[in-house]
Amino acid sequence: MAIRCHHLLKTFWGWQDRQLPHGTVVWTTPAGQTCVTTPGGALMFPGLMAPTGEFPPMPVEHAPDGDRTAMMPPRTTSRAKNRAHRIAAERTRNQRERLGAPF
Repeated sequence: MAIRCHHLLKTFWGWQDRQLPHGTVVWTTPAGQTCVTTPGGALMFPGLMAPTGEFPPMPVEHAPDGDRTAMMPPRTTSRAKNRAHRIAAERTRNQRERLGAPF
């Protein structure tokens, strides 16, 4: 999962996460089911899997009734406008590159 997705799970859907010393993250759903994720680089960098120590306990603050009053801030521009802007900028860069103009 992407980092933003992890953040949204914890913030808005009541999931809990617990990271083990070797990097594995154990996710617990609001219903009590658990999901285990392995670090992406575990196979490529096995030397980094050695525990570095214990984490200090972190306080968990969640509304007991599952109140989800926290909201993401509203967008200043729509996704469609952001996408159109990125495409236009890329087309401009491509055109300048074809003409040999500096960026």
